[in-house]
Amino acid sequence: MKRLVIVRHAKSMHESYVATDIERHLASRGYDDIEQSANFLKGKKILPDLIVTSPAIRAYSTALIVANRFGYKSDKIQLNSSVYEATVNSLMYVVQELNQQAETVFLFGHNPGLTELINALCGFTLTNLPTSGVAVIEFSTTHWNEVDFERGRCVEMYSGRRGGF
Repeated sequence: MKRLVIVRHAKSMHESYVATDIERHLASRGYDDIEQSANFLKGKKILPDLIVTSPAIRAYSTALIVANRFGYKSDKIQLNSSVYEATVNSLMYVVQELNQQAETVFLFGHNPGLTELINALCGFTLTNLPTSGVAVIEFSTTHWNEVDFERGRCVEMYSGRRGGF
């Protein structure tokens, strides 16, 4: 079995002083929200074998916070530029190319791609994965390259806030 934990980056600031979208930082609320999401995952005993993230500052910062909560070494986090501004097909390619040794992978990225990926993998229509939101999807396969659309089973969802979806 393979397990994909999809995490949308925490709430970010819309600073006027950054030149590009990729440079946006986390807002103070984002730090609190992602801590709650990490605690949710830890409480469910969902631990990462591998962490993959978009190189955007807000996504990488989110991944670092979660990695720290799990004692996952920051130098083991894989930055993947294909996750930034990705389409559902690009994200599927990233998933299918994951290291076969990893059973549970945490993937940090952005909307709308992550919401579309959840919908495509699980065959339902989530309107929006909120910032710091988490979806845990399991696949009845031993190889990431066999993961395909509508073959996943969403076993956990968490909004990353004090409420539901």
